[in-house]
Amino acid sequence: MKLPFKKHILLFLLLLLNVTVNCQIVEAKDSSVIVLEKSLKEKLTEYLPDSTAKKILKKDFNKVKDSTITNLELEAKRIIFKLPTYSKIQNSYTVQEVPNPKKSGGTGYVSDPNDYISTTDEQKLNTLIWKIEQHTTAQIAIVILPSIGSEVPKDFAVKLFKAWQIGQADTDNGLLILTVMDQRRTELETGYGLEPILTDAICYRIGKQEIVPHFKRGNYGKGLIAAVEKVKVFLENPEATKEIYSNGVTYNKASLRERMGVWYYILFGYLLLSVIFSLVYFGLIFDIDKSINDYHAKYVRLEKYKVGCLMILIPLPFIFLYMLIKRRLKKYRFAPRYSRVNGKIMHLKDEWAENKFLEKAQILEEKLKSVAYDVWVTEDESDVLILEYKGTNLKYTNCKECGYKTFGKTKTKVITTATYNRSGKRIVHYKCRNCNYKEEKTEVIPQKTYSSGSSSSSGGGSSSFGGSSSFGGGSSGGGGAGVSW
Repeated sequence: MKLPFKKHILLFLLLLLNVTVNCQIVEAKDSSVIVLEKSLKEKLTEYLPDSTAKKILKKDFNKVKDSTITNLELEAKRIIFKLPTYSKIQNSYTVQEVPNPKKSGGTGYVSDPNDYISTTDEQKLNTLIWKIEQHTTAQIAIVILPSIGSEVPKDFAVKLFKAWQIGQADTDNGLLILTVMDQRRTELETGYGLEPILTDAICYRIGKQEIVPHFKRGNYGKGLIAAVEKVKVFLENPEATKEIYSNGVTYNKASLRERMGVWYYILFGYLLLSVIFSLVYFGLIFDIDKSINDYHAKYVRLEKYKVGCLMILIPLPFIFLYMLIKRRLKKYRFAPRYSRVNGKIMHLKDEWAENKFLEKAQILEEKLKSVAYDVWVTEDESDVLILEYKGTNLKYTNCKECGYKTFGKTKTKVITTATYNRSGKRIVHYKCRNCNYKEEKTEVIPQKTYSSGSSSSSGGGSSSFGGSSSFGGGSSGGGGAGVSW
């Protein structure tokens, strides 16, 4: 009986020792998890507000709790910047087919559907660009494509920039770095707001100094990271622009004609037409003013040459011409007049006093505003001069019967309604307000046609953490530069 009792005691001691060791292991493991969780939270708060970091940690910690402390930087970036998922890998892309990193399930800034750069380099780029956006609000998108077919990379970059609307809408501070592998070409396309800082010359030098050396060795990720780091210097400190000009890289500045392209010739043609039209109008005004016609005849001639839409199309000279013509017309209409009968000075009657000298039909024309009359009378009413001017109401025309400008449309009656399958018919009634002469005209109502409508939507805002869920609505002015490697 003694031996079995000793065995039981021994087994109990062994069991107690095993439980103690396991508890210590669990405690040690729990302690390491706590340290890991704390360290990951510290990394997350480098990029995000404390409340957001806590929310993400609670949601995603189980996915990374087996990581080591040294991997926390990468794990934090993976949580914050979700890489896009590419549904289909292609050998060539159109603008519409390029995966948008903000729309393909990701929240980053890099579109690399054919994996030319590593995941680590992609996350470094996302982090770097995110910090730039937080500090300056500028947005940068990076696109690496195997081919764009026969398209020119510069034109492709402009179209893609416009499609994605990179940069903030109010400042147009976007930058697109597009690399086309089969053409061995990289384009840096800037928005309007970045052109004063990232000039064409600076973009060219960044490409030559940072991208070309790395790309020639096949280090595409390193080249792009170096380029973005240089961009960061300029965006966060515009004074650093001077630095780039002290380097040995030469940049041949294009002439104004080369930089403007076809717009140079459009501007030249515009200025030439402005000069020609201005000279023609000045000649007409001068000819009318020096003619032997009386003031009324000069007014009628000059009124035909009102500048109208030319003042909108060619504003600089024609605003001045408009003011000159307006002043001349006022002079010709209201300048003092003298009787051709007795040479006495004549006076212009006001709207009510002139009715004494006008016919009933003429008073009606003035009431309809189809004609304006000026009545000039000598002091003793020995001579009366009635001058006719164009009215402001163009709805009335001269009547075939009485000749006065009192003939106009009174009503329209639809006989057959137009549909999408056939045209319709209506009868238009006309009547002279002076002599009551009437006419009827039958008109065809055009067949209805289907109008094709399109709707577009633009999204803004940001995701709850990491990069924004879309670009900000910026536009490109065609600035930037490209390099071949």
